[in-house]
Amino acid sequence: KDYRYTQEISQMMFVFGEVQDPNTAAVNLVEDIVRSQVLEIVIQARQLSAKRGARHISPEDLIFIIRDDRAKVNRLRTYMSWKEVRKNAKEPGDGKADVDEALDDGNEDMSKPKKRIIKLSWDITTIYSEVLKTVQANHPERHSGYSDDEDDDELEAHEDSIKRLRDADEITRNMTKEEYMHYSECRQASFTYRKAKRFKDYLNLPSQLDLRSDDTIDILGFLAFETVRALTLGALEVKKQFEDAAFAGMTAGSDASSPASKRLRGEDEDDAPWGGAPMPASTLFLSAPEARTPLQPQHIQDAFARMQRQTSHTKGAGLRNWQGGLKKTRISLI
Repeated sequence: KDYRYTQEISQMMFVFGEVQDPNTAAVNLVEDIVRSQVLEIVIQARQLSAKRGARHISPEDLIFIIRDDRAKVNRLRTYMSWKEVRKNAKEPGDGKADVDEALDDGNEDMSKPKKRIIKLSWDITTIYSEVLKTVQANHPERHSGYSDDEDDDELEAHEDSIKRLRDADEITRNMTKEEYMHYSECRQASFTYRKAKRFKDYLNLPSQLDLRSDDTIDILGFLAFETVRALTLGALEVKKQFEDAAFAGMTAGSDASSPASKRLRGEDEDDAPWGGAPMPASTLFLSAPEARTPLQPQHIQDAFARMQRQTSHTKGAGLRNWQGGLKKTRISLI
C-alpha cells in the first residue's frame, strides 16, 4: 500500500511530543485512521448538502458536523479568517504602491489587514447585535478596542492558542539551535498547503463526492491535522499508563523503603549506610534509565478505541441495549 503523508505525519507527531524518528508502522496506522475519519466527514457533509438541495459540499456543511466541538469550531473560524487576510495580502492589486497611495491620502485603515468575520447560518442573531453595531459605528472613539466579534468564542480560541504555545515552549526549552530549527520546520507540516492535488489523490473520492471549493479542502486538511494531534496525545497518554503499570509491577514485590526501590523511583536520598554520597541511579546491578521509545501501533489502536468508546457513550449508545447481541455502529468522529 502506498502511503503519501508519511513524512508530514511524522513531523506532526514530533511536534506533538513524539520522538524525532517515530515507528513507521505507527505512522502508517495514523494515516489510515486519518483517511477513514476524513472520508466519514465527507460522506456526512454530502448527506447534509443533499438535504439542502446543493450539488456540492460547502464549508458550512463541514463545520456543521463538528458543531458540538466548540473549541475546534473556534479554531477553525480563526484559521479561515486569517486565511482570507493572507489571500488578500498576496493579490496583485494590493501591492506596496497601493498602500503608499492610501497613506498619502491620509487613509491609514486601508493599510491594515482586516480579518474576515466568519458567520454561520445557524448562529443565533438578535436585535441587540445590530444595536451594538450601530452604537459602535456612531461612536468609534468609545469602542476603539472593542469589536462585536470579540465574544466568548474568540476568547476561548485565544486561550487554546496560548495553551498550545505554552506547551510548545516547554518542549523546546532545552533544545539546541539545530534542534529548534528542525522543530520549526516540522511545525509547518500540512496536508493541504500547496498539496491540494496530492490530498485529493490521497482521499480518492468518487465523482459525486468531489471537492470543488478550496475552502473545503483547507477545512478537511485542518481537521486531518487535528486528528493527528488527538491520536498522538491520546497514544502518549496510553503509553504513559502502560509504563506506570509496568513500573508499579516491578516495585510491588520489593520493599518500598529499600535502596533499590528508591533508586528505581529516582529519589535523591542518602541511602548509603556509611553516610557518604547517595548511590547513583545506574549501578552494576541496576540498569540505566532507558531513552524515550517511539509509540507502537498498539498505543495508537488503544487511544483510537478509547476515543470511539467515549464518543459513543457521550451520544447515548446505551439506547440500543434492549436489542441484545453485537451491533455494527457507525465510526465516531474524533
